[in-house]
Amino acid sequence: MRFTRQIRKYRHFRTIAEIVGAVVLLGSGATAAAAVQPSAASTTIHGCENAKTGALSARLKSSCPAGTKALSWNTTGPQGPAGTTGIFGAKTNAAQGDDAVSNASCYVGQILLSAGRTPPPGTLPASGQTLAINEFLALFALLGNEYGGNGTTNFKLPDLRKSAPDGLTYSICVQGAYPPSS
Repeated sequence: MRFTRQIRKYRHFRTIAEIVGAVVLLGSGATAAAAVQPSAASTTIHGCENAKTGALSARLKSSCPAGTKALSWNTTGPQGPAGTTGIFGAKTNAAQGDDAVSNASCYVGQILLSAGRTPPPGTLPASGQTLAINEFLALFALLGNEYGGNGTTNFKLPDLRKSAPDGLTYSICVQGAYPPSS
């Protein structure tokens, strides 16, 4: 007798678990009973809550029975935070390369991230531009035609504009010390 009362007392927990299970299955693409499965046009599941016990059940008809309250919830959940959308790749690589690239204290091929409209000395913006091999032999020895170019008279720098945080420029060292071998 006591056990029967406990089952009745906690019956709504089983119903909640069944509905949660159905929601998980539906959200993962599995099929369930047609009455519980949301339509292709809607991701909303409708149910009924018993006013006395709090038990939940799937709504099989257009309305809930007497003594229950209609509930609906979205299987996709609320939209999360925006994340990093819009902070990379806009207003980047504003620095203009200098024709007279001076010697700098960087390693050839080193990528530098900088602010401002002038790239660091000895660097060019990493904007995918084509360079003549005979003018940048050391850099070509490191990059080859990995990023484009014909590999006989010219090669390209990597294009990192879309990877740079707003307002900053990725530059590549074109004149400096040759990197030590490891």
